[in-house]
Amino acid sequence: MVSTNTSVPSLKERCEIDLGYPYHLNDTPSEHLAALQGHYQQGVGPAPEVLEQKIADMFGKPAAMWCPTGTLAQGIAGRIYAERSGKNQIIFHETSHLLLHEEGGYSAAHGLTAKTVGEWRKAMSADLLDPDAACAFVEMPQRHSGGLLPEWDDLCTLKAQAQAMDLPLHMDGARIWSSRPYYDNRSYAEIADGFSSIYVSFYKDIGAIVGAALIGEKDFIEEAKVWRTRLGGSLVDASYLIADTLRLLDKRLEQMPDFIQAAKELAAAIEGVENITVSPNPPQVNMFHVLLPCDAQTAEKARDTVAAKTGTWIANRFWDYEGDNVCAMEVTVGEKAAALPRARFTDAVQMLTSEISRIR
Repeated sequence: MVSTNTSVPSLKERCEIDLGYPYHLNDTPSEHLAALQGHYQQGVGPAPEVLEQKIADMFGKPAAMWCPTGTLAQGIAGRIYAERSGKNQIIFHETSHLLLHEEGGYSAAHGLTAKTVGEWRKAMSADLLDPDAACAFVEMPQRHSGGLLPEWDDLCTLKAQAQAMDLPLHMDGARIWSSRPYYDNRSYAEIADGFSSIYVSFYKDIGAIVGAALIGEKDFIEEAKVWRTRLGGSLVDASYLIADTLRLLDKRLEQMPDFIQAAKELAAAIEGVENITVSPNPPQVNMFHVLLPCDAQTAEKARDTVAAKTGTWIANRFWDYEGDNVCAMEVTVGEKAAALPRARFTDAVQMLTSEISRIR
């Protein structure tokens, strides 16, 4: 029988340049799996403990636990702090991933309540803490604020205030890998000092197939492992996922300063484009937002026109959480965006804004 499977490539797949996720070159599943062949010896891959110890040492904590997803890791962290304190309320900045992208899992799965604080384009600060909460989640950098970080002195004040309140701080460090240059190349351990626990992602900036880690004190991690099992997060064999992370982690951290510099150059290249705002400006990490004067649906239509005319897929998503007439185009710089000619990015953004004006 002759196969009738003649799937047509999507508009994104037909583009010569794709700035959406995944952010790195050679990043298809088949390319990942092919690259892993050299990381197995006689068919045996690395144990999770190899990666866990590496990450724990990097962040200056005694222990770490690998998890398949950050949603699982962070829900477990919030639950542990609630059970230890007898308080169910967790402090979240209003841009928190747990509020926006997890279907209320902190409440439905863990019985937690949220105290929402802060302003969209401002970092978490000490005055937003509340000693009556079980803990405070601090995202560093804040994805929905364009990769915003607190200033170093403000971060130190935040840590000191939490300590005075006996309030645990948990770091949502999904993108923490890009933070060191902004903090004068202080180590991850120094940045994380004062946090009771940290979550990091391995698939976003690092580009591994999937995975995350929860980092903290030994007793905290032992509790977390129990909840990982209860919630179905203990895989029979995660060795290929561990191997993929180990083969990429050091490489991406070495590349990160160049990605951050490229983000600054891309942001500077579009400063002359009318009707947009770069936030923050200049970028603090390897990502930034381009604020556009329209809703997300209009921006997506304009993006598709730009893609069809130029072969440049400029972004996957446009966020319109902040109001009816503004949305944020998220630009994250990995290998693909770093290699993009700056003029081509400028042309694509210019065409995007022109199409938005035409559609409106």
